[in-house]
Amino acid sequence: MRYYENLFIVNPNIEQEKFTTLIQTVKAEIGRLSGNILNLEDWGKRRLAYPIKKHRYGTYVLVQFESENVGLVKELESWLRMNQGVLAFMTVVLDEKPTSSAQTATPVAPASNA
Repeated sequence: MRYYENLFIVNPNIEQEKFTTLIQTVKAEIGRLSGNILNLEDWGKRRLAYPIKKHRYGTYVLVQFESENVGLVKELESWLRMNQGVLAFMTVVLDEKPTSSAQTATPVAPASNA
C-alpha cells in the first residue's frame, strides 16, 4: 500500500456551495481511482506567496489517501488540472501511513526568559 498527500489550492472567489461540491467530487474521484481517503482538511483562505492566475489568495485543502493503484496520482493530477476551480496542486508520496493532525499536534510551550 502506498500513501500520498495532495495539497490543492481552490479559487478564493468560489461560492461555498460550489466549494463543497468540489470537495465531494475530489473524494469521489479518488474513490473511483481505487483510493481510500485517510484525512481531508480544509486549511481555509490564505495569502499566496506569489500570484497564481492573477489571484493573491486561495483556499488550501489537504487530502491524505492510500492506494495500490500506481496510476492514481497521474490520473488525479490530470483531473485536477482540468478543473476550473483549482488554481494549483502538489502530490507527494509519504514514507509511512499518516496520522490525523489532531493526534500529532503537540502544544508549543512559550519560551521563558529565565
